[in-house]
Amino acid sequence: MKTMKGLAMFLILLSLVACFLQPAPSTAQDYPKGNIQLVVPFAPGGATDIFWRTLGDYLSKNMKTSIAIVNKPGGGGIVGMSTVVNSKPDGYTLCAGNSDTLNITPLFTSDIPFDTINDLTYIAKLAIFPQGMAARTESQFKSVEDIIAFARANPKKLKAGTPGVGTSPYMAARLFNRDARVDITPVAFGGGGEVVPQILGGHVDFAFIAMPPIKAQYDAGKIRCLAFFSKQRHPLYPNIPTAYEKGLKRTIIETGIGLVGPKGLPPAVVTKWEEIAQMTMKDPNVVSAVQKFDYVVDFKPGEVYKKEIAEEFADFKELMGKK
Repeated sequence: MKTMKGLAMFLILLSLVACFLQPAPSTAQDYPKGNIQLVVPFAPGGATDIFWRTLGDYLSKNMKTSIAIVNKPGGGGIVGMSTVVNSKPDGYTLCAGNSDTLNITPLFTSDIPFDTINDLTYIAKLAIFPQGMAARTESQFKSVEDIIAFARANPKKLKAGTPGVGTSPYMAARLFNRDARVDITPVAFGGGGEVVPQILGGHVDFAFIAMPPIKAQYDAGKIRCLAFFSKQRHPLYPNIPTAYEKGLKRTIIETGIGLVGPKGLPPAVVTKWEEIAQMTMKDPNVVSAVQKFDYVVDFKPGEVYKKEIAEEFADFKELMGKK
């Protein structure tokens, strides 16, 4: 009997030792061990898509693995982001965070299947880009004043393209209507890339849109940017006025681009991405590449990024009169 009890005790001790000898959880040095999927929750050709495709090769090189960029548009970014929220929190499925989806879309969409602040892991903010108003060069609208005058004389007649409900340009359209005391109808598409042909084809009267998607057509003289929604003029476009200087004091909005993942990402994975993202955004070649599309580098670590989004969301919520 004593022999049996001794054997049992030995086996228990052996199992406890085995537990202590189990491999430690993965560290930042172990990650990644395979390819990474980065979901862009907008259609190809928009500002967010252009940014990540510009950055893709640099990130793949620095992370030492292949990073596949996959477009999953719909719902102002909610469709693509939902797939990431519901993915395994292992660092192999991440999402292109866009402040539109994170702090504006929730104001317009009541049935979002997740909390944009608390059901995501915020990894890092990387850049911002300007928003503005644009029209065909041959359009009758040569200035913000032209649009306001026509809109006041013809309520609800003007149609303005936007990249989607819940995006910064869509919010800008709402702010513009209130600020300018007009009633322009915003028309939502699947992303900035889908808005450009609508402008060129005259299917919308003008657009609320970021500069990156219209950059090529702007440089070719086919699209005119009427104003940026900022207080200060853009250093690369000193001749383009701001809505602020036109008297539209509340139509101020910029879009931030960052990286998020599903809730519960291992801290080591977040740390690895923060380090790689910061190193990448300091690369002079990267800075030069993104500046060609008018992005401004604005790196912030995950916790700071999350705090910024939460504060902006509270401000927009108050501005829209939401409880």
